Amino acid sequence: MSRDDAMRQMFREGQRRWPLVKLGFDVFAGHCTRVLGGFEDDAQLPTEPADLYLCCACAEAQPEALRAFENEGLGVAKAAIARINHESDFVQDTLQEVWGKLLLGAEARVRQYAGRGPLKAWVRVAATRVALDRHRARGRLAGRQVELSEQLAMQGLSSEALITKARFGPAFAQALRDAVLALSAQDRNVLRMHVSGHCSIDEIGRAYGVHRATAARWLDRARAQLHDSVRQELCIRQDKLTASELKSLAALMGAELELSFSNIESKPSRAEGQLT
Repeated sequence: MSRDDAMRQMFREGQRRWPLVKLGFDVFAGHCTRVLGGFEDDAQLPTEPADLYLCCACAEAQPEALRAFENEGLGVAKAAIARINHESDFVQDTLQEVWGKLLLGAEARVRQYAGRGPLKAWVRVAATRVALDRHRARGRLAGRQVELSEQLAMQGLSSEALITKARFGPAFAQALRDAVLALSAQDRNVLRMHVSGHCSIDEIGRAYGVHRATAARWLDRARAQLHDSVRQELCIRQDKLTASELKSLAALMGAELELSFSNIESKPSRAEGQLT
């Protein structure tokens, strides 16, 4: 299938899925060229062309598209935010910020969505990220109360664990970020849905239209690759840690997996084009 034929097929799928959303083919083709770059064969085509069509129309500020996007993503966005903080004011304020980041202005993130993952999953993770940021900001405003809670939490760690974390924590965090970046787009998205989006295996499976066993295999594969990459870097190449030390440090630094997603999502790659 030629590039033009592929884009026309995706365009028709978008028209069928969103009949009230009016979009010119030339606009859609230009959008595809920008977010997808080149694609050589059918295997590189977006898996969600209709959602790509909708997001293209949203990027053009098409009113019907914006309404359809909000209707499509409202439920998953609110649920994701409520997982972080279920207070009504927090959910509503965060939801408004999510829509602003995704849909408004020249830097609207909807312009980066490339259709290589389900739109609802993309919205869920975006909403989780904003909710986490707002929740952390609230915590920082707590000032000394936060500092005291952190001090109390640290009392549960042995002196040996604290020393290990102080010595090797930064190296572990960097190795983990590098390992996340080395994952395929799909594996990274699945991990992000699980870690940042708090999605279960069943939810990931439904989002991708696969059996939960397949989603579980994807998640296990991504975890195994992360472990092997970090072990290769810290235990073999740098020779900083033994296998047992790496296991202990991984338990201490578990929250760094979420941080690794935070850092790479601020600068999404063209190939991934989503979940920022």
